[in-house]
Amino acid sequence: MSNKTLVIIAVILFATVLSVAAVWKRSAKSNAGPASVAEQPDISSDIMASNDAAMPNAEDVLIAPKNAKVAPELAEGKWINSDPLTLASLRGRVVFVDFWTFGCSNCINTLPTVKNLDAEYRDKGLTIVGVETPELENERVFEYLNNAVKAREIKYPVVTDYDSKTWESFGVNAWPTVVILDKQGRIRYRHVGEGAYDTQEKVIRTLLAEGDTASASSDDVFDGKTIVKTDEEWRKQLTPAAYNVLREEGTERPFTGEYADNHQDGDYYCAACHMKLFSSKTKFESGTGWPSFFQAINKKNVIEKTDSTFGFSRTEVLCARCHSHLGHVFEDGPKPTGLRYCMNSVALKFEKK
Repeated sequence: MSNKTLVIIAVILFATVLSVAAVWKRSAKSNAGPASVAEQPDISSDIMASNDAAMPNAEDVLIAPKNAKVAPELAEGKWINSDPLTLASLRGRVVFVDFWTFGCSNCINTLPTVKNLDAEYRDKGLTIVGVETPELENERVFEYLNNAVKAREIKYPVVTDYDSKTWESFGVNAWPTVVILDKQGRIRYRHVGEGAYDTQEKVIRTLLAEGDTASASSDDVFDGKTIVKTDEEWRKQLTPAAYNVLREEGTERPFTGEYADNHQDGDYYCAACHMKLFSSKTKFESGTGWPSFFQAINKKNVIEKTDSTFGFSRTEVLCARCHSHLGHVFEDGPKPTGLRYCMNSVALKFEKK
């Protein structure tokens, strides 16, 4: 065999070795778990500037409010450290959803940061929810999960996701994944894997600082200009039933109103002057027979005053623009406000989104 032939064979063998090594390296990379902290891309500080380029499915950026999507509701599961929660009941708080499982080493590495965020910001308006979506069979045993939560001194709420319904509805595909929601329940930030801890804290602080009514445009907020009409003008404009409630402080019978059982997505306006008052996002089932909300679209849009008509004090709710009677507010509502705005359907006009 000539020397030239030997050289050619040597070159071919060397090229083959390099090719196999490259394929093995790509395969190992694709089969590896989430990137370690050192492998995380450097995230520039301009993440805090939300803009039109930050789209709903973006990762490692603060998604612009106008582009943010409302998060899907949590699926049913077993809860630890809390009674069952819903994202709707957490409106008004920033929510940090941590998709994890107790056997994942990357998830375990993130726990110190998650626990520190809970300790630092829980009383400032943050709720952390750990969604435990198992990968291995032993991670589906609730007793093992409960023991892991206790052993690792996790104090925030944890819920099981054994059928992966929450995982799938949020579009998650790796452990751990962090999704942060703003006070209106919209997804504003998403991160996969370890790292980006300082960025996540900045996002939390930014969303906590946002107003409770950030979703309301300037056109939705009462501008201070009232509407005044004569009694005759109101009678001509309103139906007899609406006039009785709005102008004479009447009350419709429970379970008879149009919106008591309305579950459509949209907004509720004053039936007299079309001032935006409530959103379907804050509507809940109170069981009273009247449409109930735990928060107004903006506190400026309603007036609350003491009502002693029946010999005991109640808090009457009026439209700020036209001073029409809407209903009453009570302090027996759900979290996060603890309020129940008990409204008359006939005093409202619903507009579907």
